Amino acid sequence: MSAPQGSRIVKKGEVLFKEGEKSSVLYLIQSGQVSLQITRGRPIEIFIVGAMQVVGDHALSGSGANPFSAVALVETKVLELPLEAVKAQVEGSSQFVKLLSKSLLDRSKMLQTELKSIRMERDSYACPPDQLAKIFATLYHVARHKGEEQKDGSLIVPWPVTKQYAQRVFLESPKRLESAAKIFVKLGLASFVMEKSEEDPEAPEDIGKVILKRPELIEWVFEHWQYYYFKGGKTELLKTDEKVMQVASALVAYGEELEADRNGSVRIEFSNVVERFKAESGIVLNADFFGVMEAKGLFLKRVPTEKGVLLQFEIKEFARWAQIWVVLKEIERWNEKANVDMDEPAFDPRRFQKAASGTKCGSCGHPYEGTPKFCGECGAKIEIAA
Repeated sequence: MSAPQGSRIVKKGEVLFKEGEKSSVLYLIQSGQVSLQITRGRPIEIFIVGAMQVVGDHALSGSGANPFSAVALVETKVLELPLEAVKAQVEGSSQFVKLLSKSLLDRSKMLQTELKSIRMERDSYACPPDQLAKIFATLYHVARHKGEEQKDGSLIVPWPVTKQYAQRVFLESPKRLESAAKIFVKLGLASFVMEKSEEDPEAPEDIGKVILKRPELIEWVFEHWQYYYFKGGKTELLKTDEKVMQVASALVAYGEELEADRNGSVRIEFSNVVERFKAESGIVLNADFFGVMEAKGLFLKRVPTEKGVLLQFEIKEFARWAQIWVVLKEIERWNEKANVDMDEPAFDPRRFQKAASGTKCGSCGHPYEGTPKFCGECGAKIEIAA
């Protein structure tokens, strides 16, 4: 693809200028998009500019160093404008134009400084808690609007159009939206279709389409989060607990083998649950643990019978919470690493880490690490082999 004289093509990811460096050029964006960012351990996007907008204009107000870095989000065509030549044009204009230019530049500088402060405070997380519901709601609703539903309920979503629409209508960062989609790809609930650019066939393949296999799960996640996050005293329901996730997923697996009643509930013997879970994980469950699950929002009814205690629970509710927690677990990892690590295995609550020989409690079989004196599960004294 060739550019007109005076213009140049900037590849996706290419940096026009860096934060802190002195600028001698302004850039008029003729097509494409540029992200203005600051780096505080990781890139924090301040805002995005598009066609017929100028970046680097802060230099006109006498700012020596760039307050941001400018990075092309897509292949972008820019026209380079030498700073001194632009200054000469402004200085040679009428007094009114000079006053107007100064007023607009000062106002822009003030707004950018305020926006920078807001973004830095909000973006201490890759996926800020107060923005999580908005991010995933944007992904869901734009995918529903722009995607094509298939017979199996999945959605085929044209990704470039989706990102552009989300950014223009919902002011959502394309990078953050892509990270949200990556979580579902990582969990096997979506897939990317890579395509060549029509404008530049020699450019590397990029995401052309996203196939969302379970779009309703995205809705469950943001509905769950917005309901409990903005409801006082409910934040504990949003923090994942790996053991709770493992037990909930196990109960769902066991319950699917049984026939539910007309209310969608199943009953299973408590002793059977304890035996099967111990065989799978090496962990012994006690009755007190189900109080921990209830504190996390999942309620089991204990029904005493002549043969023992039965656990009764609504299997669809448990299945829904178990799936939401898996997504929330990946969001926690996203915030820990500041990116969605596609090379890291997704958390699987039905995959148990078997303890090595000699690292289990002799009383209850609970695995442990190090050399504790007492079992953290049953309290029994641990005998260390000589």
